[in-house]
Amino acid sequence: MSVEEPKIEEITENQETNEQTEVSQQEIPEGAQVRIISKNEKKARAAILKLDLKKVKGISRVTFRKKGNYILAISAPEVYRTPAGSYVVFGEAEVEDLNKRYAETAAAQQAAQQAAQSAGQSGDAEGTPSKDPASITADLEASANAPNKENDDDDEEVDATGVDSADIDIVVEQTGVSRNKAIKALKTHNGDMVNAIMSLSS
Repeated sequence: MSVEEPKIEEITENQETNEQTEVSQQEIPEGAQVRIISKNEKKARAAILKLDLKKVKGISRVTFRKKGNYILAISAPEVYRTPAGSYVVFGEAEVEDLNKRYAETAAAQQAAQQAAQSAGQSGDAEGTPSKDPASITADLEASANAPNKENDDDDEEVDATGVDSADIDIVVEQTGVSRNKAIKALKTHNGDMVNAIMSLSS
């Protein structure tokens, strides 16, 4: 009688690791922020946390400035404070070049200005007025000054006796109101120039 030899299946380590990675990939949903901590970092954390550290909450970013306009930035760090006032920061540091960032910001601003200018030119070509910040400010100032002029015209001539003409000039200069309003304010406040200016400015 022949004895049947049992079948032996060899399972390689690669198959096991592939199965494990498939399982781990299925467990972690896409887009989840998973942070892998190395063994050395775990040991360092365990050793440092034995030093009576207090966790500091509410810090979203830590930066360290280096020579040559370089920054080491740690996003979403874990920050601990020692009793002596020193800080321990855990997290993944990324090097940022400030010169590059400034150049990118300047390029973005220049592109925005060019887009605004081209939009203004196309608006002029179509017969619509361009609304850049300077023209908007000018329109607002014109509309703000228009009622003041009407009110100034409606004001009657006010007697300036007992009021110093230099004080009147200063009040007009500081507040931008008419001479008649300045005289009325000075008379109301018994010649007190500061209170007159404050009442006209409010």
